[in-house]
Amino acid sequence: MNRGRSGGRATGSGGWVGAPGFRGGATGPVTAAGGQWLFTGRDGRMTAYGTTADGLVRWTEPVRSGGSWAGPEPIEVPRRTGGVAMARSREGYVHFAVLQGDGGRADRVAVATQFQTGLALSGWHDLGLPAAQGGAPDDILVHGPLIAVNPAIGSVHVLVSMRQGGVFRRSRKPEGNWGGWKPVTDRAYVSEPWVVMTEGGPLEILACGPDGADYWVGTSNGRFELADRIDSPIVAGTVTAHETGPKRATYFWRYPGDGSLVAWRRGQQGNGAGLMSLGGAGGSGAPSVTRALVGGYDCTVLAQTGVDGTIEVTAYVTENEGYGMWWARIEGAGGDSPQVAVDGAGRIVVAALDKTGALLVARQDRQQEGLAFGPFSRAD
Repeated sequence: MNRGRSGGRATGSGGWVGAPGFRGGATGPVTAAGGQWLFTGRDGRMTAYGTTADGLVRWTEPVRSGGSWAGPEPIEVPRRTGGVAMARSREGYVHFAVLQGDGGRADRVAVATQFQTGLALSGWHDLGLPAAQGGAPDDILVHGPLIAVNPAIGSVHVLVSMRQGGVFRRSRKPEGNWGGWKPVTDRAYVSEPWVVMTEGGPLEILACGPDGADYWVGTSNGRFELADRIDSPIVAGTVTAHETGPKRATYFWRYPGDGSLVAWRRGQQGNGAGLMSLGGAGGSGAPSVTRALVGGYDCTVLAQTGVDGTIEVTAYVTENEGYGMWWARIEGAGGDSPQVAVDGAGRIVVAALDKTGALLVARQDRQQEGLAFGPFSRAD
């Protein structure tokens, strides 16, 4: 593969100076959740989430696309003992799935929903954990939960990976009724899978093994078929995906060795596919990805933590990875698990948590050409 280019600086960026970040209190230190944790609500206001030992914290914009963020506001999650996953519906609802248990051992998945920006979450609903028919009764969870929302009808899907039983799914219909746990595959995977659902498309799962990944696709009868196998090593915990075309998603992950990012899309007629280099060598963690208009073009925008700990961004015309791209630093701040999203005014927003757990936010400066950002601000 040809390596993508890296370097440069994001135009118009700047630094910040502020008081120490949020620490201690009942919630303890704030860290970034895995996956997406920055969302735009139906009213155009954005919300960011972090995790603590006791649950979650939340920062909320008081007005659409402006003003000082309110927070961090603690959100208790009783008996939280593991991962947190979040997904946004078309209506702007944010759905949560968490692990709960005692003594550090997860014994259930619980779900809740934030229906309106800044308001309380619904009560936590217990989904339990799957038990494979004929399988070991003491099977334990190794990865998850994962969560995806059907963009067309609003159904919610929660997935977990068990050490012996394989991958399971439990789904909620749009009217609110949850079905039981159903097997996706009885194959056990060593790394966390990734799940995505495109507009009008099936539920897709990328499950990683030691030498590559299996691409599972839901069928009309509720079952899943192994649609493709990707013969490429993948750094564990770096997979993400985003819808990039009609009923089509592009997957992103890091390649071992130099940590560069690659994109993969399943082959379709008239659609570039296979493994494609995105550069970004030396970065860490999973990238964050969104689609936005840049200079009048539909672009895919990615953010990552770069080799020196600063935040880097890139953008390219969607599904045109082969033309290459440049990664540019946003000066003045380094952060963990950077996020990229589009605010209520259509501007690209990059957010991250600094080493103290404070929220940092930079917005696109549309007065300048290209992918330019104003200075980071700190949401105390």
